[in-house]
Amino acid sequence: MREIQHCPHRSAVEDSLSRFSAIRKTTFFMAFLSLLTGLVLPAAAQENGEYPGFNDPFRVYVGGFSPQLSSTITINGDVVTPPPINIEDVLGVSDGESVVWGGVQWTISQRNSIELEFFQLNRDGFIDLFPEPIEVGDLIIESGSINSAFDVGVSRLTYGFSLKRSERMNLQLKAGLHIADMSVGLQLMGAVCDVSLGEMPPGCPGAQTPPLESEDVTAPLPHFGVSYSYAFSEKTAARFQVIGFAIEIDNIDGSLVEIDADIDWKPWRHFGFGLGLRYFNVNVEAQGSNLNGEFDLEYYGPAVYVSGSF
Repeated sequence: MREIQHCPHRSAVEDSLSRFSAIRKTTFFMAFLSLLTGLVLPAAAQENGEYPGFNDPFRVYVGGFSPQLSSTITINGDVVTPPPINIEDVLGVSDGESVVWGGVQWTISQRNSIELEFFQLNRDGFIDLFPEPIEVGDLIIESGSINSAFDVGVSRLTYGFSLKRSERMNLQLKAGLHIADMSVGLQLMGAVCDVSLGEMPPGCPGAQTPPLESEDVTAPLPHFGVSYSYAFSEKTAARFQVIGFAIEIDNIDGSLVEIDADIDWKPWRHFGFGLGLRYFNVNVEAQGSNLNGEFDLEYYGPAVYVSGSF
């Protein structure tokens, strides 16, 4: 197979984007550390008192999450394995969205709790000018346009066991399951070559029927971690949580990392507000009927929410 010539300016553009992404991540994690410092340092100066939210059997929260996203997809063909495609930079999909996010927590006893959390993120993109051919499976598109859809749903079910618990703090071990449901659809219009049929650029024929490449996977990924909650006063508490894991199940090889930090403020006994930061990274590689390739998704950003407990 003849090697596709790459645009000489491409690497410079990618380097600039990579540096910009690194700056954004550094800024985010500095904000993360500032938030955590703000949680810890004032603790000794706060008034004593039990935080009632620790003892309520049920807690429900819902709010908005505004992440910055970075994602890549590899769709393998029958003949070739093309390089990864950056969803945001190459396909024109937005790297910043706002979504509804929420969950429910059940404190079964002083030692045991269960939490369910979910959000859905659907994004579309369109590109009609690209500096070099793009490879998708066994197809190579030289010129034309690409319509894309990239949907992600993440559900998390987590069991928590309290190692140490008091009126003002709760240290828990966590175990559970992330269910990442990811799908991508690419409609290619223009000069599309099919490598499996021997068509090679340049001069590929225009497609009479725009081909559609799509892949999807639902990956159940177990996780383990720890969380620490601390009440500054009767109305204010904070939580920090780290969970992650890597596993290979049948034809799915996946890994994930999630880091959360939150401040809860309850001006009323059963109702309050919260502010938090979220970081999440998941990689899923599979060979099967639903996915023959690899998904890689990273997002991070602030979350605000309202909560009720009873």
